[in-house]
Amino acid sequence: MSASLTNRNRATVLAAAGAMALSLMAVGDAQAAPAAPAAPKKCTIKSYSPSTFVVSEVPNEKEFTVKTTGCTQKSWRIFLVDENGAKSLLIQSVAPVLTLEAKDLQNELAGHYQALVTVKSTDDKTSKKETTFALLRKSTFGKSFDAGPEPTSPGATLNLVGNLRRVTWGANPIYQAYANRTVVVQFRAAGTKAFKKVKSVKTDATGRVATTVTANTSGAWRLHFAGSATTSAANSAADGVKVN
Repeated sequence: MSASLTNRNRATVLAAAGAMALSLMAVGDAQAAPAAPAAPKKCTIKSYSPSTFVVSEVPNEKEFTVKTTGCTQKSWRIFLVDENGAKSLLIQSVAPVLTLEAKDLQNELAGHYQALVTVKSTDDKTSKKETTFALLRKSTFGKSFDAGPEPTSPGATLNLVGNLRRVTWGANPIYQAYANRTVVVQFRAAGTKAFKKVKSVKTDATGRVATTVTANTSGAWRLHFAGSATTSAANSAADGVKVN
C-alpha cells in the first residue's frame, strides 16, 4: 500500500471521527441548554363567596373569600357598581368579615347589584371580574307547617297548612305575612332522599297556605318557597305521615 493512500485513509478516518465528535458535542450542547422560561400565568378570578347575603331580624355575619388561579393573591376587593358606573367598597381582604343588621337597612335596598371583584397578585398585577351580588330579606315558615291527620290510610285526604313570612327591615325588624306567593308542596317517600313536587299553591293575604293532598304512601311532606328578587328561599320543617 502506498504512503499516499495510507495517508488519505487516515485523513478520512480522522475527518469522520472529527465530524462525529462535533455531532456529539452539538447534541450535548443541545441537551445542556437551559429551558426557555415558562410564560407567566394569567391571574384569573374564578369566583367569590358569598354572592348572596340574606339578612334576618338579628345581626348577620359572613366571611368573604375570593378564589383565583394562576397567581398568588396579595389583596382583593369587592365593589358594588351603580347604574352610572360609580363604585362603592363592599368588602376587602384586610377585613373580610361583613356584619349587616336589619335595623340599619331599608326594604328598598333588597335586590341584586352589579359587583366588581379586583385582585392584586404578589407580582403587583391587577385582575378584574364583573359579577353580581344579592342582598335579600329572609323568609321563613317557622314552625307553622303541619300535615294531618296522622297516621292515616291509603287514599285518605291530608290537610296541609303553613304560614310564609319575611322580615321587614328598619328600626324595629319584624316578620310579616308574605302574601300572594307561589309555594310548592313537596313529598319525600319513606326510604328515599329527594323531595319531589306534588303541586303549587299560593299564600293568601295573611301569608297562609291551606291545601289538601292524597296520602298514598308513608313519607314526609313540606312546603318550599323558591324566593324572589328581594327575598330568600325557604323550606318548612318536614312533617312525616305514616300510611297504614
